[in-house]
Amino acid sequence: MRRFNIIFPVIFVLCEAIIITFVSSLMHYLTFSTWSSYNTLIVILWLIIVIYTKSYNIGRGVLYLNTVRLALKSIFILFSIVAIGNLFVNYYTFSIKSIFFALSIFTTSVVAFRMLTHFILDSYRSYGGNITNVAIFGYDKMGKNFYRTLKQYPHLGYRSNGIFSFKNKKSKINNIPNLGSFDTFYNNYTQFQEIFISTKIPFTYQKELIDFCDKHFIPVKLLPELVNYEFKNFFIKKLYNIPVIDVNLLPLDLWYNQLLKRIFDILFSLFTITFFVSWMYLIFGLIIKFQSKGPILFTQKRHGHGGKIFYCYKFRTMIQNSEEDTKFADNNDNRLTKFGKFLRISALDEMPQFFNVLIGNMSTVGPRPHPVKLNEEFSDKIDKFSKRHQFKPGITGLAQVQGFRGKIYNFYDMSSRVKLDRYYFKNWSVLLDLKICIKTFFGILRAHI
Repeated sequence: MRRFNIIFPVIFVLCEAIIITFVSSLMHYLTFSTWSSYNTLIVILWLIIVIYTKSYNIGRGVLYLNTVRLALKSIFILFSIVAIGNLFVNYYTFSIKSIFFALSIFTTSVVAFRMLTHFILDSYRSYGGNITNVAIFGYDKMGKNFYRTLKQYPHLGYRSNGIFSFKNKKSKINNIPNLGSFDTFYNNYTQFQEIFISTKIPFTYQKELIDFCDKHFIPVKLLPELVNYEFKNFFIKKLYNIPVIDVNLLPLDLWYNQLLKRIFDILFSLFTITFFVSWMYLIFGLIIKFQSKGPILFTQKRHGHGGKIFYCYKFRTMIQNSEEDTKFADNNDNRLTKFGKFLRISALDEMPQFFNVLIGNMSTVGPRPHPVKLNEEFSDKIDKFSKRHQFKPGITGLAQVQGFRGKIYNFYDMSSRVKLDRYYFKNWSVLLDLKICIKTFFGILRAHI
């Protein structure tokens, strides 16, 4: 097993090096250019990213989705660094078509390789390779559930013949063998590479086992009972000599995820403003001015990150009136202009909010920012309502692509949005943001067909 843990990462990194070298060579072959020191730097940079993110560490119990997420995150980091670096060096002058082709080939190759590697590792462990024999202590709920999990998922690569308990006599209850007392383990400890201890057994026995395993260099893991807490992820850290379990740390609390999201927002908003909002402002502005008096843009106070107030931009869809902040409109409101109704139905009235994204008080994807009065109406009625303001609001969001968009009519509409907003924060990833953007795009297309 130790030999596997040394050889596998080396083979994995070499295969990744071959993939990026092949894609780079193909790119130069198709564009009739030659290999240079910049290509070598890109290959080295990719290998650094692979090693730094420990992409080769496809551990036991890792989901295929997490493997894809890590691959896409690494590719995004690489191309972001190369794109930013090229602004200063201006070495690469490939066409958009060539860059898109290279990105597609590289992404497909890396994701396919890692998925295949993941599948091979799972199959290898299922059939008895890279196996870790474990001892489970605690013939209780935690120990039994863990034993059943190992039996149900052989691809995890853990093997156990039963559970050790306080009883000297061996037995078998509900098809779960009782291997006897701890003394049985002490006499046969060389058979096990790891041990798992239920925290429900007395602390003195836990300490005794841990001290024994420390003496004989056997890794120890605890099986804590955390069923009374509602959370998706938790992280254990140490504050000097005190262990602390962080039960509500979210993906966007991590600085590198915030950086990834911000880079995506800047690049995507610049692209959208340059190629879409620029001409929309001129054409839509003329139509808006022609149909009614007033400014092209409608600005309204909304709650943003941390509940702070900011001004949200939209194309003006209604005639000017005194109820703009007190009476919320739907698609049949008599204050809407003809063109304004089209903008609202198609959601194109939201396009100026890419300026909010570029400024930094909004994100491309996130909970939709509601008018201040609407938030005040529901903030005390819905549990954990303020959680939706934990991060930046977005132009589109998970709630919107699930059908909760437009006017809020009742408690159910708002509570459903809040639940989906919280789910989004708990499960955030670059892949989820891209998925929501794609669904939003096709939603706009359907509105025009």
